[in-house]
Amino acid sequence: MRVSHPRGLFLFLGLVTVGYLNADETDEDLIDCEGEAATTQYCIDKEDAFELRARIELLYPTLEELSSPPWEEEDFLSAVTDFNKGVDLYRDEYFSDALPKFKSAFDAFTQLEETFQTTAEEKRAAIDGLFENSSYEIAVTELNSLLEWFPEDLDLVRLHGEATQGEQLKPLVEELQEHVSTGNFQEVEQLLPQFPDGFYEDDISNARASLEAHRQDSSFNSSMTAAYESIEAKEWFIAEQVLESALLIRPNSTVAKELLEEVSENMRLDQVDELVQKMADAMSTERWEDVLVNIEEVEKLDVNEEYDFAIVVEEVGELLALEAELIEYKDFDFNSLNDSKRQDIQLLLDKTDHLNDFDRTQPIRQFLQDTFTLYSTPIEVTIRSDNKTKLRIRPGKEIGSFRSKTLEVLPGTYEIVGTRRGFKQVTHKLEVKPDSESIEIKVECRARF
Repeated sequence: MRVSHPRGLFLFLGLVTVGYLNADETDEDLIDCEGEAATTQYCIDKEDAFELRARIELLYPTLEELSSPPWEEEDFLSAVTDFNKGVDLYRDEYFSDALPKFKSAFDAFTQLEETFQTTAEEKRAAIDGLFENSSYEIAVTELNSLLEWFPEDLDLVRLHGEATQGEQLKPLVEELQEHVSTGNFQEVEQLLPQFPDGFYEDDISNARASLEAHRQDSSFNSSMTAAYESIEAKEWFIAEQVLESALLIRPNSTVAKELLEEVSENMRLDQVDELVQKMADAMSTERWEDVLVNIEEVEKLDVNEEYDFAIVVEEVGELLALEAELIEYKDFDFNSLNDSKRQDIQLLLDKTDHLNDFDRTQPIRQFLQDTFTLYSTPIEVTIRSDNKTKLRIRPGKEIGSFRSKTLEVLPGTYEIVGTRRGFKQVTHKLEVKPDSESIEIKVECRARF
């Protein structure tokens, strides 16, 4: 959408004189432990107590939330008691008395944390061995304990799922072993596909070795049948997996290879179509970074060069570059504007006018436009003098001697310097704020040498 922005002249009066009361500052420093007061023992103890308390408050909540922690409850309660006593003393500003309580509590919490970490590491280290030995029941028990402590650990969740799956597969393994021992190969053949990779590898390997001669032809034919069914249903991923399994049985099968090439091509085309749609969606929702990522992914898959996104890449790159230029001015100190920077900003506003059409960039550009307009609108400053003092405004120029003169000054900080032969020079600081009313200031040299 395009938005027009009226320019207006905003005026208001502003002249601030700041005084400093050294005595009040000294009292404040003493109360707040600043300045010389910071070296007193009271303030040192206060700082040390504050730091220890903060460190404990990082440990305490985490340890308190642990279920089935690996320590004695009385050890934890003792640390909590010390900490609470320290807090009471701290609140009463007995910082030197609070320190030993905090120190004792911190040491205790640290020891509990180390105990917890050591126990967790030992349990984690044992998991791999349990998986290698197919001891899934024990692994589930150990992982249950770990997940009570780390419920959001995705690796533990994955391992727990695998261990549970292994535990659930145990009756099936025993059944498979029974069929192998009795020579019931038809049942063995039906059971083997139910076993995912990585579980009971030795048992499965032995069963497959026993079945190898019997199952070659039937397994291949079954896989090819499943592959054709998946292709008909356009379930390319399943078809790919089945065909790869078939080729493991008969690596030189021409039919299986040709079907796999066909499936791979269909998967590629589907992926390209999906990425092109994602790119279009990203473009319509002004997610320009995602557009470039999608294009890059399409070009990797577009082996036949069916698409050419060069123009889109150029347009999106330009949009992102212009947006980045606008964002640079978000924290810019407009009080430091000079002629060169004003020209840069005006040029940027001119060449980004079309960015008002985008919800993403319109607010950024509008902020720069409004702020630039505000800081580019001159304010009337009336200077009164004695017609004897020569005046100069810095940055700026000589403005001569007069009784009254009105200037138009852009927002910023200036100095008005007055000189007069035989008199001491005077300098007045002038702060011209944007959107202020007209300002009046009197500058004249009165004090003789």
